[in-house]
Amino acid sequence: MKLYDAIIVGITHLFQNWLRAGLSILGIFIGVVSVLCMIAIGDGAKLIIADDLEKLGGANQVKFRTLKGVWKGRHLIRATTERYTLEDAYAIEAECPHVLFAFPKIDRYQAFVTSQYTGQARLSIEGVTANYAQGVHWDVQHGRFFKENDIDNAAQVCVLGPEVAADLFRGTSPLGQEVKIRIYSRQPPVRCRVVGIMAPKGKSLRINQSLDNLICVPLTMFQQRLSGNHHVQSIIVFFHKDTDVYKVIDSVKRVLRKRHRGTDNFIGYWIPKRSIRRLEHIEKVIKIALGSIAGFSVFVSGIGIMNICLVSVGEKTREIGLRKSVGARCVDIFYQFLTESICLCLCGGVLGIMGGWLAAHSMAWVAVRIVPIVDVWPVVLSVRWIVISVLFSIFMGITFGVYPAIRASRMAPIDALRTET
Repeated sequence: MKLYDAIIVGITHLFQNWLRAGLSILGIFIGVVSVLCMIAIGDGAKLIIADDLEKLGGANQVKFRTLKGVWKGRHLIRATTERYTLEDAYAIEAECPHVLFAFPKIDRYQAFVTSQYTGQARLSIEGVTANYAQGVHWDVQHGRFFKENDIDNAAQVCVLGPEVAADLFRGTSPLGQEVKIRIYSRQPPVRCRVVGIMAPKGKSLRINQSLDNLICVPLTMFQQRLSGNHHVQSIIVFFHKDTDVYKVIDSVKRVLRKRHRGTDNFIGYWIPKRSIRRLEHIEKVIKIALGSIAGFSVFVSGIGIMNICLVSVGEKTREIGLRKSVGARCVDIFYQFLTESICLCLCGGVLGIMGGWLAAHSMAWVAVRIVPIVDVWPVVLSVRWIVISVLFSIFMGITFGVYPAIRASRMAPIDALRTET
């Protein structure tokens, strides 16, 4: 009996007992579905976070924020007096070797904005420098972004997000037109000429706001004409890929200490890469926990498959004796019954892959509607995990099918033919 024939006989027996075979592979199916669904949803979440970071400039950045006090636990020890300035950003960019560029940033204010087409609207406004668009990877759709000359002269110009442009100008081109901006209710409005419209970017999860609903003005103009404050809340530093982020932080702190009388207690920072590592650590813990549960399910199912294979050996005892009496070798009998076990587990694995893909899409659909933080939740089912699922199914089939196959192959032909089953 050839190996091919032994495999065909084993598969045929499964089709003859399809209900029993289906119940046997159910545990393998559930285990594979749960693991693949978890992996697909988790990798989709990582993709969402990576895309969100890319909207804000990518992971190769450090945001230095101002600490307004020194705290010990919940108790304020003392207040800090030092603040970042525009010149600090220029010094960091010039003196730190791994820094691509640094730009100071006045965080979002809610401003009163009017145009000749609409009444007063409450919109977000930021004071930025000329390299802001390059830093956060934000393309200009129409017109231009700020130039260094606009920053140096505190020019009364502005750049609009696409939502702001649509709301203020109602379908007409905003380029060259004026808007009136003020951040305090009793403040005289400042006229700004629109020089650019940014490309759509969508909502940011980190700040929980739309990036398209934003007005950008030159930082110096914001300081002199809108806020009257010559300090900035944060400095965002972008550095070369594969550079150690803590080397960048140390070099920036060194520059700031030199410029602020040796003081660094006002320096705080946020590292996107560290947040990503924390997310990956949490994801690994979840994968281990759920993977262990799924593995236990598969193990229990494997025991059931072994039991079914032993029942199959008992049912075919006379057939085994007949095959051996006409010349079948022990290895032929072994492969016949091992094939049944492998096919059971492999079918469970293949069906589990399809079920995992469907379950992941269903969960993503439900997640978007229950927690509408994103418009689409991507499902990422990698080829690596598909291959792992198939190989694991084959491994389980071999593990739990070897003993029944060995037991069948070692039967004596005479004893098998005497059996009345």
